[in-house]
Amino acid sequence: MKLSLDEIEDLLEQEDNGTERRKQTIQTIYTALVLNWQWFLLSLLICLGGAMVYLRYATPTYRVSAKMLIKEDDNRNRNSANQLMNSMPDFGIISSSEGIYNEIEILGSRILARDAVKDLKLYVDYYAPGRVKRKFLYRTQPVCVDLDSLTLEQWDKDMLEGVKSITLSITRQADGYEVKGKTLLKGKVTGTFTQKCRELPAGVDTGEGVLTLTGNQGKQMEENETILATILPPMVRATEYVESTKIEQTSKKTTIAALTLTDRNVHRGMDYMRQLAVCYNRQANIDKNEISIKTEEFINSRLQKIDAELGTTESHLESYKKRNAVLDVSQNATQFLAQSSQFENKLMEVNNQIQLIDYLREYMDNPSNQYMIIPSNIGMTDQASTALITSYNTAVQERNRYLKTVSLQAPQVVALTSTLDDLSLSIKSALQQARNSADIQRQSLQQQLSKYQGRIVNSPEQERVLTQIGRQQEVRSGLYLLLLQKREENSISLAATVDKGKLIDEPLYMGRRSPRKNLILLTALFLGLLIPSAVLYLIRWFRFRIEGHDNLAQLTTLPIVADVPVASDHIKDKVGVVVRANQNTQIDEIFRTMRANIQFMMNEGDQVILFTSSISGEGKTFLSCNLAVSLALLGKKVVICGLDVRKPALGRLFGLKDTAKGMTQLLVKNEENESDLSSVIYPSGVNEHLDLLLSGPIPPNPTEILARENLDKVMGMLKRRYDYIILDTAPVGLVSDTLEIVRHANVNCFVCRADYTPKSYIEYLNTLVSEKKITNCCMVLNGVDMSKKKYGYYYGYGRYGKYGKYSRYGYGKSGYGIYSTYGGYADSGYSDKNDKSIKK
Repeated sequence: MKLSLDEIEDLLEQEDNGTERRKQTIQTIYTALVLNWQWFLLSLLICLGGAMVYLRYATPTYRVSAKMLIKEDDNRNRNSANQLMNSMPDFGIISSSEGIYNEIEILGSRILARDAVKDLKLYVDYYAPGRVKRKFLYRTQPVCVDLDSLTLEQWDKDMLEGVKSITLSITRQADGYEVKGKTLLKGKVTGTFTQKCRELPAGVDTGEGVLTLTGNQGKQMEENETILATILPPMVRATEYVESTKIEQTSKKTTIAALTLTDRNVHRGMDYMRQLAVCYNRQANIDKNEISIKTEEFINSRLQKIDAELGTTESHLESYKKRNAVLDVSQNATQFLAQSSQFENKLMEVNNQIQLIDYLREYMDNPSNQYMIIPSNIGMTDQASTALITSYNTAVQERNRYLKTVSLQAPQVVALTSTLDDLSLSIKSALQQARNSADIQRQSLQQQLSKYQGRIVNSPEQERVLTQIGRQQEVRSGLYLLLLQKREENSISLAATVDKGKLIDEPLYMGRRSPRKNLILLTALFLGLLIPSAVLYLIRWFRFRIEGHDNLAQLTTLPIVADVPVASDHIKDKVGVVVRANQNTQIDEIFRTMRANIQFMMNEGDQVILFTSSISGEGKTFLSCNLAVSLALLGKKVVICGLDVRKPALGRLFGLKDTAKGMTQLLVKNEENESDLSSVIYPSGVNEHLDLLLSGPIPPNPTEILARENLDKVMGMLKRRYDYIILDTAPVGLVSDTLEIVRHANVNCFVCRADYTPKSYIEYLNTLVSEKKITNCCMVLNGVDMSKKKYGYYYGYGRYGKYGKYSRYGYGKSGYGIYSTYGGYADSGYSDKNDKSIKK
């Protein structure tokens, strides 16, 4: 798409305006920084000092990390869904990590953390007194303090009522140790205690429990040395460690857990992570050995019963042989006996299974054994019952592990409980079926045995009796040997238990966690710059009046032809004019600059300059008079016309009475001539080339008077007589008189006053300009404070002129914008010491 030349020029103009605005913004920020440097320096000193004090006394924390390999159980019974998932190939989409997640939850449990805290006695904190901050001690304290375990357990149970704690101080004296302390509940003191001990170890009664004081090996307590100690419930400290410990799986394809701990002492953090691994393995081994322990208890109870039965059988055999004097039994009917012996052996095996089944049924029917481990691996031949018992034991073990961290109402526990109930019914049904099958098999064997035994009709009674007794002895002996074998196998399995978790990476110091020195100092530096900047911004934001040149430039695009400072009375002459002939003061240069800028806005033949403002009191009359004097100093004939007929002020400035005669007398006439005009014109008394045309008597209808054609005739006569005509009009923001006069002006000067004119009135002026009700308009900023830093604006004019309280109009580095080097006066060496008129 091709752009026209006008469109390209508009784009370039927009780009130039944006660049100019950015330059102004950067210049404003730079000015605010430079002119308020002491506030920025003070803020930086306070913030950085506060940061240094915080870094000096803040309690640092450190990071410690370790890696633990969590071994999977090879004999873990998995449901069909898990088997299906594990049998599927790994496509990088789905991976089974249920086990490692469960173990991570166990590692992060408060119960496991409490075990580690108790083992290391981390519920006791030791401090050395300091002037401002106490020094934390770990393994370097000369005295160790401990509270009895029953009290600690009770504290953990009573945490719902409030956290209890004990604080005490131990002071070494010449004759022993002085112990002073107090008991607290929810941070409030509930009791105090004091006791002296001649030597250590010693016990101290606190009212909550008994404290035990022992010496720390290798540490000696100096005389008058004091150690402070705080005792908290173990669960409180365990909760703190759980919250400060982060456990994550290193990868979805591994069972390695990365542990990261934040603690205020590096050695304590390392010790805690090592002990956490020990407690985890200890708990896992207890869970693993639970089945073996239950099996061993069952086998021992059965061995005791069988041993008693076997002793009774042997006693019966011994008494029978003594009573019947039987030493040896002849072998009759060898073939029948062999067949009978074969079936007897089978019958014995069936009877063994029946007894084992009956033992298990008795165990299952006992209500006290509900949800307990069922003995397994005791010689059962029924595979269905054995498989169900194995599944039941695995589910019981998983349920017990969940109960350590959750309640009975947890979804996992409820699901496992329901599974155990179903498995229990299935086991009972399987045992009943196995019992029925064994009964059928035993009946068949007994029939076969009876068949062969019936054929031995001639065997002696002693042989029959001895055979029966021997059979009972053999059955019990075989069962006894079987249980002994199973007990040994169970003992070997119990002794061969390996740890579930292994630290593959020892705890490692990872650096200080907090406070982070660089970040805090950077934050303090940022706040040190932000606070004064925000304050300056807010002050400027809530200022609704024009503050200075830059502020005015941001509100309007109209050219600003001059920034006029406040003129004090001692620099004015008797008529209130500050511009004089043959003077090079800074105020003269400002009006010369305003004169030059306005002349640049005028075309050839233009003569009329209009001054107006938004409200009264902004100094338009003062500026119009001094500009007129400046033009008159060029040798031009100048007249000032007072067209503010409602509230005239031009005459008071020159010591005349405005309402005596003036413009309104000319405007009300039907015909006016040169003589009428000359009769109402006053000489200024300041310069021979400057005349005054005052407003005259105040009319009842000022707007209608100014709208008459007579004003055109008067302006025509003035243009023929004078080179420049200065119109002092009414404020355009209050009345509409000025809008009737602007058509006669070639340049319209809109006056606003620093710290006086509301910013909203500039918007009204912009509207008038955009609607072309005022053309060829420029801005004059009056009443500028040249001596002070004013909301980020600073007009350094040196000491030149000393306009009232606004001193420093000087040259050089503190010069006033572009006026500081105007016309070469900055380097002329001119000083107020040589200006006698200023001294006067």
